[in-house]
Amino acid sequence: MMRKLYIALLLLLLPLLGQAQSKITASTSLWPELQASLGVGEEGLLFLRNGYRINTDSDYNDLKDSGVLSAFERVELSLGYEHTLSEHWRGGAILRYAAEDFPKTVFYSLFLRHNGNLKSLYFNKQLLFEYVDQEEQDAAGRFRLMAELGKRLPLGSRFITPSISYEAMLLSDFGQEEDSNQETRTVDRTRLRLNLNFEVTEKLRVAPYFMRQTAYYYVLVPPVYNDQGQLQEDGYTTKRNRITPVVGLELKYSITGNPNTASITY
Repeated sequence: MMRKLYIALLLLLLPLLGQAQSKITASTSLWPELQASLGVGEEGLLFLRNGYRINTDSDYNDLKDSGVLSAFERVELSLGYEHTLSEHWRGGAILRYAAEDFPKTVFYSLFLRHNGNLKSLYFNKQLLFEYVDQEEQDAAGRFRLMAELGKRLPLGSRFITPSISYEAMLLSDFGQEEDSNQETRTVDRTRLRLNLNFEVTEKLRVAPYFMRQTAYYYVLVPPVYNDQGQLQEDGYTTKRNRITPVVGLELKYSITGNPNTASITY
């Protein structure tokens, strides 16, 4: 049932994403991340993440005017807990803080994951709701739907896991003012990601990945006037897709417990 639901939702998004709209490609971004996880009892898992975003266009790396942080566009710190509910279900919560030059943002998230199989591949599905509290802006809600296919393969005495995932982030009316006139698109952004997870030791994993992130929003195209100030073309609002290539590298260490492809921390 859960598998059919996610496939149906993703298929419903395809016509929307295929509508005519302008596209721009942003500069490539580098996303290194460190993660440590700790088993809590027999069914719980506590994890801490520290992520960084570095733009290849140095003009965007402005977290601080000087010092080490001046080389970063964004720094994130996350604390989360995952609990195994059954053989195929997991749930949990994440508190995430993101710092940029402006704004600072806090994310409060709840997630539910289902793991299954599609022939010889593992098939993970995730529904996550996050409440976004952003500096000097109204708080907002967002649903994040993710599906992932992968396979854990032996490599000598260790394992390697190639996988592909697709995530769609949908804006919610939760927390929005009723009289808000701001025009927004239902789909906030999508992420298509190719992963390669190396299990270096039983505790340490290294996961390089490449991701194509697309942000969806409206832009106002201003009117055009001639030299005499006469209107030549009316202004209008149009859809814009901003595509950002992302190259990432995750280092993950399990203090206790063994890595599991069904977990959000894998």
